[in-house]
Amino acid sequence: MPPGSLIFIMHRLFSIAAMLFMALSCQPSGSSAPVTPEPAKPEMAITAFSLSEYPGVESEIDNPSKTIYMTLPFGAKPGKATIIFETTEGVTANPESGSQVDITAPVQIFLKDGQGNASKYVLNVSVGKSTSANIRSIVNNEYLAEGKISGTDVLFTLPFGADLTSLTFTAELSAEAAASVDFSQPMDLTDPKTVVITAADGASTKEYALKAEVAPQEVAVRGVYLPAPHHSTSFSNYENAKKSIDLMDDLNFNCLFVCVWANSKIAWDSEVLMANSTYANASDANMYASYTGGSGDAVKDIIELAHAKDIKVILWFEYGFMHKIGGVNYNDPILAKHPEWIGIGNDGQPSNYNNNDFYLNSYDPEVQEFMLSLMEEALAKYPDVDGIQGDDRLPAMPRNSGYDTKTKAAYKADKGVEPPADFENAEWVRWRLDNLNAFARTMYKRLKAKKSNLCVCFAPNKYPWCEGVLMQEWPAWIKDGVVDLLTVQFYVLPTYETDVTTALGYVAANSDKNLLNPAMILKNGSKIMDKDVLIEQLQFNRSRGTNGEAQFWFDGLYTDYVQEVFRKFYPTKAAFPEF
Repeated sequence: MPPGSLIFIMHRLFSIAAMLFMALSCQPSGSSAPVTPEPAKPEMAITAFSLSEYPGVESEIDNPSKTIYMTLPFGAKPGKATIIFETTEGVTANPESGSQVDITAPVQIFLKDGQGNASKYVLNVSVGKSTSANIRSIVNNEYLAEGKISGTDVLFTLPFGADLTSLTFTAELSAEAAASVDFSQPMDLTDPKTVVITAADGASTKEYALKAEVAPQEVAVRGVYLPAPHHSTSFSNYENAKKSIDLMDDLNFNCLFVCVWANSKIAWDSEVLMANSTYANASDANMYASYTGGSGDAVKDIIELAHAKDIKVILWFEYGFMHKIGGVNYNDPILAKHPEWIGIGNDGQPSNYNNNDFYLNSYDPEVQEFMLSLMEEALAKYPDVDGIQGDDRLPAMPRNSGYDTKTKAAYKADKGVEPPADFENAEWVRWRLDNLNAFARTMYKRLKAKKSNLCVCFAPNKYPWCEGVLMQEWPAWIKDGVVDLLTVQFYVLPTYETDVTTALGYVAANSDKNLLNPAMILKNGSKIMDKDVLIEQLQFNRSRGTNGEAQFWFDGLYTDYVQEVFRKFYPTKAAFPEF
């Protein structure tokens, strides 16, 4: 190798060593890792994103997958929304920022730069899970008692005789929330039971304490109506009567309202009816003439059978002052004897409601005395009976009534003028209402004089409808203190709760006593009340503190689901009110 070449090689080695030394001297002390360069920003990208309808809701932009994620608050209902976004410089978008799009499905946003390059982002919007961990409502299955929720305490007030050791429940929780227990499995609430509710988000929780108490024995009417025997064979003979009373006892009913007056017939051999009719013999006038077995007297046997099971019997004068349904029959034994007893309307025709229910003249002192005499005869014949009830037809009279000769004369003698042709004249209306109100007072006093602890009660229609149609001003009867129980007929299902609430208001305004036990339409023709409706009405009665209830009518009790419901609501006998 020539000397010059060797010098050149050594010079090159020295230069390389010097560069290596300088490079190494530039590394941070104690580190030999290379410096990671900052990644370059994408040339086409969405750099910021929001929805104007949801301010404060942040988005997550995943540039590698070109996906935008947004989670809306729980309860949000995605639909049309306005997208607001920013992009890298020089990029156009379709749809543009500020456009309204449907976010119920993934939204595609197309980007394009000045060189014709294209890209696509996808917006995915979801709704967050609930953080609510609440028991919204809870009902005990055995007794259909609704839990009263106060904060995190849930109190069940169960009827007298309830078993606290084996209770199941049906609960409504917050959306997608879960409970720490299976409510359908029996649990013992002799002591409070802690239940943890976990929200749909899986993190939020709330502890509830389930508690139960047993109410003292209820004092209330648990009644059912027995219509005239042509409507039901439940009491057609002694054997059927015994079976029917046994069923009432099994279901813990404590009161039977027995129809004893309908279609110009009475439920016993009546001297009063014979004296005021053309019946050839008493059995022709007895609606239970075909009754067999026992004593041969249906009412007597019903009272004895019922009392043996601690069930009260109230004699129900169903037709009251009404003569017939469908028309006037002057050959009817009563009108054949007393044709002058028929009521007359302002049109000069027999007084009626809806051209269907025709009435005897309720304003006539003779008609009133006839009715009172039938009631007093019942007390004389059945001294152990527990009560007597007037119906929506007693005392009652169609609104356009009072135009018979006797009533017009009575009004003229009192007021000095003939009754006005307008049956809605305020003074004329007031006079007729006062007449029927006086009958209610007289009825109460005379019956109480015969038996002081007798339950004297009425079953009118709802007020003020009944006054406007049938001249029944029952708030006045309550105010006069001549009502022991008020069994208003609430048979219009859609308005039941409103009607009961209104009636309770009239009762409270006129008496300090808990008088109202609503009449419920358990059976209407061949139709039995729907199970859920029956439950709802019974629950509503308890929520409003009514004095029990009464079911119309008896044969509805033969339905399996009806028995199931009453066994839950009536687990033991209630004590009947005293008078």
